[in-house]
Amino acid sequence: MDNQKAKMLGENLAHYKRMQENGTVDIIEFHTTDGQKFGIGNVAAIQLLLSVAVTELERQLHTARFGGIPERLEESREYKTARKLEQALNDMGFNPERFAETLPYFHKTLEQAFFRVMKACIIGMAKREPSHIDGRNRAAYEMCRMLAPMLEDTALPFI
Repeated sequence: MDNQKAKMLGENLAHYKRMQENGTVDIIEFHTTDGQKFGIGNVAAIQLLLSVAVTELERQLHTARFGGIPERLEESREYKTARKLEQALNDMGFNPERFAETLPYFHKTLEQAFFRVMKACIIGMAKREPSHIDGRNRAAYEMCRMLAPMLEDTALPFI
């Protein structure tokens, strides 16, 4: 863990979150390499940019505290697929219930494969160190801890 970097990132993150929550930013200014300046004063655009900045700072802080994604994982098709799912889940219009409605339309073997992935996700989250769980994920972590023993004892056959 890079303590100095984590401290700096934590302070920056807190500062950006305060700006985001208080709505105190009325312009964001960009300086180009050729010396020009451009500003954005649209409130919705500013909130979106601050949201992106907060998300990125959270990612950097997590990396500084716990390390980055191992290269073997980052290059895997599973990671790339998870990133696509992450982008879909980040859309405010994503409806988990409607997503669940689609599952019966999967090929039956793939439907079971999907549940094998969900089982692995639940067990994986349950095994995380409690200190690595963000407060926003505490309820999911606790639920996974309750479900994991049952899931570990239940096999999903390959069909």
